[in-house]
Amino acid sequence: MELILDANILFSALLKSGLTRELMLNSELILHTPEFILSEFFKHIEELEGKTHLNKKELKELMVELLTHAKVKVIPKDELEPFMSEAKKVSPDPDDALYFAAANQLFLGPHASELLLKVLYKTWRY
Repeated sequence: MELILDANILFSALLKSGLTRELMLNSELILHTPEFILSEFFKHIEELEGKTHLNKKELKELMVELLTHAKVKVIPKDELEPFMSEAKKVSPDPDDALYFAAANQLFLGPHASELLLKVLYKTWRY
């Protein structure tokens, strides 16, 4: 199964070893994420540092380990540009439009954004 990985899910996996991390590392899943997730990580690294009691170096190493072992495919922003117009229309949060663009690029279907919306906002965030 292929899914889009958003920053909240990555942060959850970084915060503690649990179900989210286990799911991320499940070999049955193929995860894709916009490269934007890397800037989100660095934007929130001090907050993560306080919550995990890991220093920045340890957090970076853990993130690299998670992304590598989970075999996350990072999608460059320029590959998502053709999908941004539609993504902005359906994303309930402008900051999440890149994730919806990734879903549209990956699934290449008119309902890809709706699927992502259900996964992100109904299943994983609550």
